[in-house]
Amino acid sequence: MAMANNKRKCHTCDRENNTYTCEGCSKRFCSTHIPEHQQRLIDELNHISHGYNEFKQRINEQKQNPQNHPLIKQIDQWETNSIEKVQQKAQDCREIIIEFLRTFINAIEMKFNDLNRQIQQLHKENDFNEINLNYLRNQLRKITEELNNPSNISIQQNSQPCINDISIISTKISKFNKWKQNGITVAGGNGKGKKLNRFNFPYGIFIDKKKNIFIADLGNDRIVEWKYNAKKGQIIAGGNRLANRMNQLKYPTDVIVDQQNHSIIIADWCNSRVIQWINRNRQILIPNIGCYG
Repeated sequence: MAMANNKRKCHTCDRENNTYTCEGCSKRFCSTHIPEHQQRLIDELNHISHGYNEFKQRINEQKQNPQNHPLIKQIDQWETNSIEKVQQKAQDCREIIIEFLRTFINAIEMKFNDLNRQIQQLHKENDFNEINLNYLRNQLRKITEELNNPSNISIQQNSQPCINDISIISTKISKFNKWKQNGITVAGGNGKGKKLNRFNFPYGIFIDKKKNIFIADLGNDRIVEWKYNAKKGQIIAGGNRLANRMNQLKYPTDVIVDQQNHSIIIADWCNSRVIQWINRNRQILIPNIGCYG
């Protein structure tokens, strides 16, 4: 964290004293409170590191136990809920059938008893012929069919299911990760610095149709164009120290090239603006905006 000595008010105690400017937040602190500010930055870095370690642990756990992934648990819960719904629906239908059968079988039994009395009567009187036998035979067949296939109740499967169907929707994972072992450096790669073959925290890039790369070199407060197969880049915006003049940038995070009108549009983070450069003409497109992320 680079500091500049100057007598101004301290951001923390609001007293005028020799202060030091933090280039990260552009606030001034006295010698008493600058260590506190530095410690806060250290604490924030430690917090980020802790989050990184937790994230790494989660990745390792999911690699070793993919069945514990929240999506798998969501499917398991759907399965449990669906089974419960099906079981409850089946039980409700069973109870309806059982209640129906009580009444239905009683009615069939009454018909059977009546037919049985007629048979007993014929045995007793011993006066019957083929007509009587055919009648008894037909009546027995009818009540047998009625018992086996009740005409006033049936099971119908609805076209609308009682459970919600699920499906897996996924986008294909980019195959670019297969190229990691064969990657080549296309810009920079010569260490950190301000030379035209180096970068200081390159943050955003844009690639045009000719495969030229435009880099938002955040730590050097500049936009660099690196032509295809070139050994070094050239500054096309900024690079005049970090400040808020129209020819200066302060931690640019992204760049877009408008090839139709030969202009570049820059997210100038710490100046809270989006600025357009057309040759030597510059204009602010969006002021007072937090263009970071």
